Amino acid sequence: MNSSAAANPINVFPSDLRLTALDGSPLAVQPLLDQAVLVVNVASRCGLTPQYEGLERLQERYRDQGFTVLGAPCNQFAGQEPGSADEIAEFCSTTYGTSFPMTQKLDVNGAQRHPLYRSLCQIADAGGVAGEIEWNFEKFVIAPGGQPVGRFRPGVQPESEEIVAAIESAIAAVAPSTWEKTTAGQVCVGDRVRTQPEVELTVTRIDPAFFGNPQMLALVEDSAARWLKVPAMADAELEVLRPGGAA
Repeated sequence: MNSSAAANPINVFPSDLRLTALDGSPLAVQPLLDQAVLVVNVASRCGLTPQYEGLERLQERYRDQGFTVLGAPCNQFAGQEPGSADEIAEFCSTTYGTSFPMTQKLDVNGAQRHPLYRSLCQIADAGGVAGEIEWNFEKFVIAPGGQPVGRFRPGVQPESEEIVAAIESAIAAVAPSTWEKTTAGQVCVGDRVRTQPEVELTVTRIDPAFFGNPQMLALVEDSAARWLKVPAMADAELEVLRPGGAA
């Protein structure tokens, strides 16, 4: 952990933060607050776009240890993320098999900067430099409790030694996860869900009004490992894997 991050008392994921997933559904903040997170602003037409491969490998490597990548599409850098939400989702899924949650397209710099990035831009990198996001694929490692561990500029590869070390440091503060009962209607994109019978999936999309029934939905995992759709009534009971929070 660099000293500038360690000295920064900021909470990147305050309880009043509002996030929306790429598909327009609410993106729950509490799971992010309870685990280690790598936040990265992404784009589909950038020379750095192949970094998606490393981001997905990190997701697969660490997601069962209380970690997630959180992608934030942004079109502020040379217009390199011009597509609609559906186009972005299709590109990421078919080209890179991404399974980590993504926000709706948002601004990371300027007057309309999203509140998430108002916090992130206060974090300094290893050289002590904070301020605006330089370009696509700038990365922030956040520990449980929303505490910054490190900021890494766009050219730093996702699986670099320094980012992996920061992620593992953040994961060390994650308490064991537990399965909690909830209903299908309370599930959010990014949740790890266990349905009945014993089927588990990481939700990357939620289809509402499944088969035209307003009381029914479908939980979808669309990843490099598999494509799975599980229909359920909104009030159907299932389990969600909840991180235990900071140790």
